[in-house]
Amino acid sequence: MKKYKQTIIPEVSTEKWEISPAKELRNAVSDYYRARYQGRKRVVNQHLGIAIEFDRTSVKKTSYGGSIYPKKACLVEVLDTLIRHAKYSNWGERKVTDKPIVIGYLNFKAKVRINGALEHIRLAIRVTNNGKFHYSMEVNIWK
Repeated sequence: MKKYKQTIIPEVSTEKWEISPAKELRNAVSDYYRARYQGRKRVVNQHLGIAIEFDRTSVKKTSYGGSIYPKKACLVEVLDTLIRHAKYSNWGERKVTDKPIVIGYLNFKAKVRINGALEHIRLAIRVTNNGKFHYSMEVNIWK
C-alpha cells in the first residue's frame, strides 16, 4: 500500500457547542447530524477508496454512544471532511452487543484543529455483511 498523508486538516470551534446539560448537547448533535448527513450523503475515503454511508444507527451512536462534550460534539460539523481524508489504521473486531449483520470495524486516524489546537482522532466505520460501510461515531480524541 502506498504511503498516505492526510491532505486537508479541517478547523472547527467548540463555541456553539458549549451547551449544558449533556442531554441538550446530545440533542443538538443529533439534530445537526440528521439535517446534514443521515440518508443524504455518502463520502468516499481517499485512502481506501470506499464509500461510507450515514444511516439512522449512526445518529444514535453520534449522540448517545459514550460521553459527549463540546470538543467531540463540534466534530459533527466537519465529519464528511474528516472521513474523506482520514488514514486507515487497523481492523476492529465486532462487539458482542453488535447486531449479527456487523462484521467488524475499520478504524481510521485523522487530524483536526479544534479551537486552533491540532488534535488526533480515531473514527470507526462499521462494516456489514452486505458489503456496505457505515459511519459509526466512535470518535476518540487522543491526549
